[in-house]
Amino acid sequence: MSIPEKVNLTTGTGWGSGPCVGNTGSVPRLGIPSICLQDGPNGVRYTDFTSHYPSGLATGSTFNRDLMFLKGKALGKEFKHKNVHIALAPTIGPIGLKAQGGRNWESFGTDPYLQGVAGAQQIKGIQEEGVVAVARYLVGNEQERFRQVNEWNVNGWDKLQKSVSSNIGDRTMHEVYLWPFADAVHAGVGGVLCSLNQVNNTYACENSYLLNYLLKEELGFQGFVVSDWGAQHSGVESALAGLDMCMPGEIFDEWLSARSYWGPSLTRAVYNDTLPQERLNDMATRILAPFFAAKTLNLPFESDVPNFTSWTYHTFGQQYPYQHYGPIMQQNWHIDAQSEMSYDISLSIAREAIVLLKNTGRHLPIDRENGIRRLFVAGSAQNSDKRGFNCKDQKCTGGVMTSGWGSAAVNNPFVVTPFDAIKERAVARGIILDINTDDWDVSRAEDQADYADMSIVMVGAYSGEGFIEVDGNYGDRNNVSLWHNGDELIRHVADRCRRTVVVINTVGPVDLEKWIEHENIVAVILTAPLGQYVGQAIAEVLFGEINPSGRLPFTIAKKSQHYAPLVEDLSEGLTPQDIFDRGIYLDYRFYDKHNIKPRYPFGYGLSYSEFLVFNLRIKEISAPTEFLPQPKDYLPAYPTIQDDVCDPEDALFPHDEFQTVPGFIYPYLFDEHVQLLDDDDTYPYPRGYSTEQKKSPPLPGGGLGGNPALWEEIYEVSALVSNDGNESGAYVSQLYLEFPSKVTLSPPKVLRGFDKVYLEPKKSALVKFRLLHRDLSVWDTQTQQWVIQMGTYKVFVASSSRKIELVGEIDIGMSPNDP
Repeated sequence: MSIPEKVNLTTGTGWGSGPCVGNTGSVPRLGIPSICLQDGPNGVRYTDFTSHYPSGLATGSTFNRDLMFLKGKALGKEFKHKNVHIALAPTIGPIGLKAQGGRNWESFGTDPYLQGVAGAQQIKGIQEEGVVAVARYLVGNEQERFRQVNEWNVNGWDKLQKSVSSNIGDRTMHEVYLWPFADAVHAGVGGVLCSLNQVNNTYACENSYLLNYLLKEELGFQGFVVSDWGAQHSGVESALAGLDMCMPGEIFDEWLSARSYWGPSLTRAVYNDTLPQERLNDMATRILAPFFAAKTLNLPFESDVPNFTSWTYHTFGQQYPYQHYGPIMQQNWHIDAQSEMSYDISLSIAREAIVLLKNTGRHLPIDRENGIRRLFVAGSAQNSDKRGFNCKDQKCTGGVMTSGWGSAAVNNPFVVTPFDAIKERAVARGIILDINTDDWDVSRAEDQADYADMSIVMVGAYSGEGFIEVDGNYGDRNNVSLWHNGDELIRHVADRCRRTVVVINTVGPVDLEKWIEHENIVAVILTAPLGQYVGQAIAEVLFGEINPSGRLPFTIAKKSQHYAPLVEDLSEGLTPQDIFDRGIYLDYRFYDKHNIKPRYPFGYGLSYSEFLVFNLRIKEISAPTEFLPQPKDYLPAYPTIQDDVCDPEDALFPHDEFQTVPGFIYPYLFDEHVQLLDDDDTYPYPRGYSTEQKKSPPLPGGGLGGNPALWEEIYEVSALVSNDGNESGAYVSQLYLEFPSKVTLSPPKVLRGFDKVYLEPKKSALVKFRLLHRDLSVWDTQTQQWVIQMGTYKVFVASSSRKIELVGEIDIGMSPNDP
């Protein structure tokens, strides 16, 4: 390929300059069209006839590896049907450090192991369908506040000069925030999206240590790094730091300007020797390689172009609807990407994501034979927003929530609301139903609750991406309270009805303390955003058609000050500094370390049945060693033919070949004048970048996801689970480890496995956990490698992070092969 052709693959054509939210340039000579990148983790954004799947947080709540994979398969099929080449999914960061973080609902839960397993499973599913997956966001994107200078300058913070810096220590980076990305790389993810924030005071997308060393060398990532939309802040510097593709192309907030850090500027940088051509070759190779690996690219593929546009839902329109430019042509083919698999997986995840927090006196499930003849349902969250269940980026929060708001939100093809589903079941059972959707009319709600045998109060808490403000919440939640007068509505209804059930639809932890111990609140159900089947899944659990089996993917505290706070001001300068001072003590690890009793612990969830766990077995598969083996040397560099860069005239804009489109970014030079560097001068290379081939990877590297030895199984833990109750149901068995504390202090326990089994009454099943080398390792900041500590590891098989069912030990002594 020529230099402009390679540059064209690296640079977005501009916001709106193509059918997708991100579009690369094309290489017509080789039959490569513009490559389409489209959100997101819950479905195909900005189109019709696609599914709205449950959120990442809901998927994590299932603790079901099979469903995590099948969600990826279902997503992949729908992206494929829409001819999307790159799916901007899954989200494996934020990890949920900040309970108020606006995008926590996109990812899988507040634990690196859970995030890593779920992300890897979804990646495998997406790419098995021939679509390239992109893991987002690398790394430390734990709050929306101050993520973008432009956004917050408009919001009144005119002195803000740079995005918030997530300041993460070395061990914390490896054991918490980078951990799920190692799983993603090991699963073969094609792309990684670098985040908007700074990492240790360098923007993530121009952080050479993060991209060149940690991601590409240490984790052995072979794919491409793409910028989040607006996360690129430099040209040559970001390219040398490891960024391979910039999106959407132009400088942030200069839409339709065709001004880009790359495009023609990148072409010029190659010709004037500022950017080594080897680096451009590497960028283009990394972008194309995942397509072949995912079997999506079978050159030529001119017909494999998106059958929709993100910029209008009309069937016909101008060729470039966003620019209002070009001839009238068909824009949307309205291809129905939904299938029976779509419906089945969406509903299955929604069902298994529901967490039963409280069921005093077993008042659930609802049964007319238990005296429930009059049912009252209160709260706006039982029905759709008055504006409907679709609004731009799902920022309508006046009703039941199917997702948070922002770029991960998608259109609902339909929504089964809780009211719809409860009404259907009440009528079928001869139960009288009354409702009140006014959250603030507590007086009327009291009167209605007086006459009810049972009241259900439906409440919620909402959040989303920082470019949208809802009720004074700029992405992040202002607090962890329920929205729309939820606490008061619950208390007033509970004061009048002795059997009150609370259903919470939330994006993360919420404060329950104002009412959780009320004597009349007999049951509480919590769900993350459940997608299009939200109401059906909730009603099925309420009426006992489905036995709840979801588990909390985060801890719910008794005091809001126990959550890590947002950085909300500029007290330390013009660049907000977010010190990740909790280190490796994330979520339940923090509560365990400080002996704080939460309201509900990580991994908690009740069932309509009773389960017994017994017969713990620990089997050594291979003898563990303290230190990693030296990885194999790199293969010899593949010989490449360098293009002649002597004559920039070869890259001049071919004006006679086509008419330019306003705002479209092209790779060509507008003049052949190129100022060369002096012979003895070079552009300063950042740390981690070199034009010389290295002989061997670093010790923790050497394979996809790191040193291959890290992924070897060394122990198998198993136990038996029996269903001692009278209802069929599923049980989530969780494995936690306590590390030896002689040398390196670690949390009291860390999640290192989970297994979900379905059991008929009085039946038993075996649960198994594979412990890998990495699962028993800690990051040694001195030697810069993963180390297995010598000593005794405690093994906990548990129902939650606080309810231990079985305890065992693994004793690891010094191996003769260790130094």
